[in-house]
Order: sequence, then structure tokens, then C-alpha cells
Amino acid sequence: MKARAARVVASVVSTLAIAAAIHWWLQHDRHTYLTGETADFVAIFAAPPARDSPTTRRELDELLELQKTRTAAEVAAARADRKTEIQRFYGALGFPEGANPDLPLLHALAEKVEDDTRPYVRAAKENFRRLRPYEIEPRMETCIDHVRGDLSYPSGHANYGYVMADLLREMVPERNSQLIARADEFARQRMVCGVHFRSDIEAGREGASWLVAMFNGSAEYREDANAAMAELRAALKLPARVLPK
Repeated sequence: MKARAARVVASVVSTLAIAAAIHWWLQHDRHTYLTGETADFVAIFAAPPARDSPTTRRELDELLELQKTRTAAEVAAARADRKTEIQRFYGALGFPEGANPDLPLLHALAEKVEDDTRPYVRAAKENFRRLRPYEIEPRMETCIDHVRGDLSYPSGHANYGYVMADLLREMVPERNSQLIARADEFARQRMVCGVHFRSDIEAGREGASWLVAMFNGSAEYREDANAAMAELRAALKLPARVLPK
């Protein structure tokens, strides 16, 4: 009887574990616009500087200097940008500070895009397995959490920022320079807080260009993006437009 009960318990535990794994997969590897084939994406990157290279040392010294000079306001801004949310780009789009426009189509698009990009960045990180700056330099004092144990190259945070800014620039070209500046700022926050090297940030931007080109090649993406753009431009009181073919 005890043996049978143990088998039942083991079966239940196994079923729950499988269900949890499926749930995780559904949440983290959903593909809407892209195929999920990551090999070509990984191949665009050069290997990051070696841990003991002069380039890495220069990058670490740059981060230590930022650490020494960062202000409380800069730390607060970096922490505010910790989350990957499309709302972080509202100011660059021209919405007044504190505005919370109702943009469900844009939010849905941004979430699908982020879900699509995540496995690509993860594959590149796993390929290069570069350690975070604070794992190499003991004097590094990070100012954000929830990054321990994650790999460094390319920066997923920078990749997200540049992908979103590039897609938004296509929808609202009137805010082109503001969106580029906001993406640069969003990415640099990871250096301010000592959790990414400059070369991680640059690789994140390079990867974003590749991904945006892939999105623009998806008919489903373009359909959803045109709908989100109509919603966004109406909220900004801008004339209607459609994505160029």
C-alpha cells in the first residue's frame, strides 16, 4: 500500500513538473511573427572581448568611473528603466509626463515582439557565455537587482530598447531623434548600474537591427503594426499613415 501511494505521489509530482515546464515554455518561447530559428541571429555577432583582454579591462574601468560619478538621480532613472515596458518610451513619443493613454493594440504588439525576441537573445547569451562585469571586477557595486546568474553578451535590455524604438520610429517618424536618444539612454542605464559592458550594449543594438528587419518581413507583424500605429497616431493627434511596403 505504501509503495502504491508513493508511486501515486511520484506520478502527481511528475505531472505537475511537466505542466509547469509547459507553462514556462508557453510564457517564454511563444513565436508570433518570427520562426524561432536562432542560428542566423547568433552568427551575426563577433565573440565578445576575452575576460583577461585589455578591451575588457578598459570597459571595466569605464564602468568603475560611472559608478564613482553616478548621482542619486541617475540611479533612480536607471532603476525606473529596469522594466521592459513600452510605457518607458511614451515621453519620447510626445506624451506628457504621467500620461497613461489607452493603447491596447500597441501594448499587445509590444508584448508579442518581446516574446519573439527573447529566445534569440537567450541563444546568443548561451553561445558566448560572457560573465557580468560584477562577476569579474569585485569593486563593482550594482544598483539594480534581478540580474544575478544571467549572462552578459549581448544585452537583452539594450536589445529590447532598440527594437522598440526602431519599431516606434516607423510608426511615428516625426519623433525619430527623440526615440533614438531614448533608446540610447535606456540601454546606457545598464552601464550606469554596472550590469553590462559597453560591448554588450553595442551587440544588443546590432541584434535589434537584425530582428527589426525580420519583423518587417512578416505580413502578420505588419498587419498588427499598422493597426497599432493607427491607434497610436490617433492618440497623438497625428495624421494617419501606413507602413511603407
